[in-house]
Amino acid sequence: MNNILLTRLIEDNKEDRFYFQQKGFETVEVPLIRLEKREVGPSFESMVKQSEWIFLTSQHAAVFFLQQISKSTLQMKKFAVIGEKTAQVLLASDIKPAFQATSPTKKNLVEAWTANYVVPTRIFYPKSNLADNSGEKKLIVSGHQLFTPILYDNYFPKENQRLLQECLLTTKLKAVYLASPSLWQRFLSVFRTTELKEMPKLYCLGETTRQAIIEDGYEATLRSDI
Repeated sequence: MNNILLTRLIEDNKEDRFYFQQKGFETVEVPLIRLEKREVGPSFESMVKQSEWIFLTSQHAAVFFLQQISKSTLQMKKFAVIGEKTAQVLLASDIKPAFQATSPTKKNLVEAWTANYVVPTRIFYPKSNLADNSGEKKLIVSGHQLFTPILYDNYFPKENQRLLQECLLTTKLKAVYLASPSLWQRFLSVFRTTELKEMPKLYCLGETTRQAIIEDGYEATLRSDI
């Protein structure tokens, strides 16, 4: 059986599910992630009011952001988004993004935006508890002022750890698809608790995830190279 494990949230797997099934895989789904909105205080809205731009780097960030802010506060704000799915969340609330990355990565979003907007400004950049600060550094070096509150928590539920372990031991996975370094680290932590000797074939969404896998001594293939 040519099966592949999808590790993102079930609602995020529609495109990947179709893609891999078209490639001849049977898909198995165990989310290695759960997201929970953080409750924010008055300073959250104050930071938004002080900002000219709002950066949203995932569809989930967009959903959580809109749940925490009044629409009147967003008048005259400009939105920069990472990709089409994030843009669609805003459009569903009658908000049109002013800037969209040409490819759906934080690196591309920051690099493309800074190439087009050189006058220093204030940016509201909400993120998850696991987000790195590589993009923030480039924006700050370019002279922009950032507000970077934690908007939501990203964690690996214990029950999903157990489900993954059961899947590894009973399903005989041929391949695994990983869309971020954190998903890879979570998969690897559970794989190491088993007595399995052979790592399934690893596919990943982008180069950052591939490099994280390589650093741990394994090989990975980009989804685009399948």
